[in-house]
Amino acid sequence: MIALMEVAAARALGPHLQPGELSVGVSLDVSHTAATPEGGTVTATARFLGREGKLFLFEVTAADDAGEVGRGKHKGAIIKTERLLAGAAQRRPKA
Repeated sequence: MIALMEVAAARALGPHLQPGELSVGVSLDVSHTAATPEGGTVTATARFLGREGKLFLFEVTAADDAGEVGRGKHKGAIIKTERLLAGAAQRRPKA
């Protein structure tokens, strides 16, 4: 469910990305409000709430055929892909 919420927020930011940029999740505060029956389909939506400095704020929800199963707040940022890759490379364990 959380992964779906992250994807929904990223897709909402997609049209605002320039070449060489991507969106990343910064924080997520979620309540799981109901269980989905086995085999059920869950979808997530993100509604843009505004900005907090460089961060983009979203209300995220997840639902199955019977209704809501989760709700929360998501903060995301737009960063340069090169910066993300460089930071990740620095975290590799030393041999």
